[in-house]
Amino acid sequence: MSKPLEKLKRNFSLFELLQRRVHILQWLPKYSKSDIVADFIAGISVGLTMMPQSIAYANLAGLPAQYGLYTAFIGSFTYVLFGTIKQVSIGPTSLMALLTFSYTESLSVDYVILLSLLVGCVEFLMGLLKLGFLVDFISPCVTSGFTSAMSVTIVTSQLKNLLGLRKLKNHGVFDVFYKIATRINEIRLADTLLGFSCIAFLFIFKQLAIIKTRNKALKKTLWLLSISKNALIVLITSILGYYFYEYRGGSPFVLSGKVPSGLPKVQIPHFSTHNGNETIGIFEMVQTLGSGIFVLPIAGVLANVAIAKAFVSGTIVDATQEMMTLGLCNIFGSFVQAMPSCGAFTRSAVANSSGVRTPLQGIYSGTVILLALSFLTPYFYYIPRSTLAAILISAIITMFDYEIFPKLWKCNKFDFFLTLATLIIGVCYGVEIGIIAGGLLNLLILLKVWARPQITKEIRVDSQGNQYIYIKPEVGLYYAATDYLTTNIIEAYNNRRNLPIVLDCSNIIRVDYAACQTIDNLVKTFNKTNKKVTFMNVKPHVFNTWSQTINFDNLKVCHNVDNISDSDSNKINDCQIPLIDKSTKERKMSYYDNV
Repeated sequence: MSKPLEKLKRNFSLFELLQRRVHILQWLPKYSKSDIVADFIAGISVGLTMMPQSIAYANLAGLPAQYGLYTAFIGSFTYVLFGTIKQVSIGPTSLMALLTFSYTESLSVDYVILLSLLVGCVEFLMGLLKLGFLVDFISPCVTSGFTSAMSVTIVTSQLKNLLGLRKLKNHGVFDVFYKIATRINEIRLADTLLGFSCIAFLFIFKQLAIIKTRNKALKKTLWLLSISKNALIVLITSILGYYFYEYRGGSPFVLSGKVPSGLPKVQIPHFSTHNGNETIGIFEMVQTLGSGIFVLPIAGVLANVAIAKAFVSGTIVDATQEMMTLGLCNIFGSFVQAMPSCGAFTRSAVANSSGVRTPLQGIYSGTVILLALSFLTPYFYYIPRSTLAAILISAIITMFDYEIFPKLWKCNKFDFFLTLATLIIGVCYGVEIGIIAGGLLNLLILLKVWARPQITKEIRVDSQGNQYIYIKPEVGLYYAATDYLTTNIIEAYNNRRNLPIVLDCSNIIRVDYAACQTIDNLVKTFNKTNKKVTFMNVKPHVFNTWSQTINFDNLKVCHNVDNISDSDSNKINDCQIPLIDKSTKERKMSYYDNV
């Protein structure tokens, strides 16, 4: 091939790779005027939803409001370039905020920013190494128990703000109730009334979108009011807080406090921090963050996969690209002091119902956040904390999946107890422990299936009326199950020693070395008693593996069993015998009768 052609081919491959990874290059050339209008409406709608959410989620993570806003705009902008799912809006979420708080409670913000960087690196590597399959080990039952535990934890953690209790530190769900009970005389009536009124307002406005009307203008107005409910309640209560603070000599509500205005400074995350006069290095910081470096990436990928399954139909989701994109959102976010982020169901639902066309809606939603940082931060001071608590509670309470429990009880009681165990562990010991425990329990179930597969054992009769012992393992044969299979075969043989044994291998799709050794030992053991174990429906690639360790003189492999002749000769008709041509070492398949 000539050098110009080689260079052209190389350049084309590079462009193809760039187009696949910088996903905006795929859809931007086809972008139309109608797409601009649709994405503008969706982006503004998502931005109005995300702005109050970002403030609330920063509060949930134990951070000032600006860190939630920083996270919102950088995630939106980054996803436009690399994201593949038009409905996804990357930013702060209740899940990531709660996990961040659990690993960085009482630590400086430097730990949070470093956690964002490390989470992004792990997510990017998961995509690069195509490790998305690891998420498949966390079943929907575990995910349901985990999200339910998360909803209980978040609701209880926000009770202090809902009731106007200041400086109430808690360590777990039950500790919250204990401390509230001991400080019940400190509950502020104004905050409590405002908080519950906000919850009622949010639930009522949420129902506006489902009101049926033939008037298109009215239907659109109701929908707009429904998706703007968070922004509306923040606006109304902020005006109320401003009025009391400025004109009545003080607010009866606990207010959010000062929020720095302007954009964040772009800088490399700090790899050391200070605790008084002590300097803490990067290794000590990483050690303090512990398992959070791995738990948060898995949780973030889980959330994005769930969104993809909910909103994408008829197309294949590039899981590798999504993991790498999520990683880049967090890596870039760490340079603008952002907290760990991922996609959120609520924002994705708003984007979907707004008629979003492409990921470019993130430009508009991110711009809304930038405008808020530039012009509205002085007014964030007057947002009552009980309002932010109400926004969190009303958004998260619907995530408690109580409907799954009666279904699981009828369908699979083991899954019922798995979900319940994940929920209880998550509530009692923390959601991060809950998801780890649920994943391990899930893994134990899979290991049990492989180590103790169901084995069919029965006496069958061929077309000539001859009996034989039929044994069929229902799952593949790996080292953990070899002794169990051998024990079952010997038990079946001891019960009917006069009958030949047929092992149906149709469900064995792969074997390892230990399984080969077991089969070889099994065949040799029965040869000593002048009995040959016959293997039926062996797949060619499994037979090729066996051939490396098993003596063919002792091995009998058949395609089917139509006739069993007398038990002494232990012969089976219509056998498919894999043969080895010793001169060429090539395997051939041939059919013989009356072997």
